[in-house]
Amino acid sequence: MKESTHKLMTLDFWRICISNFLLYSAVWTLLPILPAQCYLMGMNTQEMVTSFLLFVSGMIGVGPLHAFLGDVFKRKNVLMLSTLATALCFGGWLMVTESWQVMLLMLLAGVFFGIATTAGITIGIDITLSNRRGMGNRMYAFSGAVGLLIGLRCLSPFYLMIDFSSLVIFSLVLFFLSLVFEAGVYVAFRAPVGVGLFNIDRFFLPLAWVPAVNVCLLSFGIGMLLNLLPPYAWVGTLLLVVLTFVTAPLTKLFVKLSHHCQRGTANTTLQLATQTGLILGVMEGERIVNNLLFGCITILLAVLMFGTVTWSYFKQKRVRP
Repeated sequence: MKESTHKLMTLDFWRICISNFLLYSAVWTLLPILPAQCYLMGMNTQEMVTSFLLFVSGMIGVGPLHAFLGDVFKRKNVLMLSTLATALCFGGWLMVTESWQVMLLMLLAGVFFGIATTAGITIGIDITLSNRRGMGNRMYAFSGAVGLLIGLRCLSPFYLMIDFSSLVIFSLVLFFLSLVFEAGVYVAFRAPVGVGLFNIDRFFLPLAWVPAVNVCLLSFGIGMLLNLLPPYAWVGTLLLVVLTFVTAPLTKLFVKLSHHCQRGTANTTLQLATQTGLILGVMEGERIVNNLLFGCITILLAVLMFGTVTWSYFKQKRVRP
């Protein structure tokens, strides 16, 4: 790192956290209002659901390539190009007119967003001293969670006051600012280690599958409640705030289930579980009438699972002190 190497809060670390915050804000400013836009374009419910499933499939499907991309290409270039590609996919909403075009955009957006988030996690770890990476992981994850919260609950509602095109342009501005901060991060050269084309490294941590299911279930329930209308709309917002602030301890839990050099994989697993649960929850919330009941039941099941299964599993399987 160009700045001081004896502390965590270097300029590079601040830049990568701010870029992460802006990236999540940009994506989640648009994601929640895309179902409404689908309906306005004449798409039916099944087509809308398929579009969101393709976004999730893109995020997950590209996972086995993360390690290869980060090994063969400069990680900063992977981050910046995938961020730019994600922005172009969301900007494409200004031009699409057919349902198949929407589905293609959502698939590609999921792929590039998945690459960008994982590349950012990897760089955040690379530019942090080994003895400060625990704190660095938690702060970086928190920056993304705050960006998601701001985009979803503070920026996305502007859709009710301005037209869709203006909101897309605003999101693109956030993407551009994220790129500006990414460009300012110095990442030292690392020689390739020769990983294979497909690898679960930087993608999914098998030892963390139980907490991943638990987090996905919790996020799913919260996503459903985000569709509530007044006077209950505050419920989803409050729980999303809670999820934001438990991101840091959840990051610590996932990392403690990882072996040496699996820290990035643990972070990506948590991110995928959270994002997948929220997106599927928001999507299902568009179709289920009694969101409050089903959402609360799902969250209750997630809490019970953590207390009766996940915590016990964690204490038995943890590999870090």
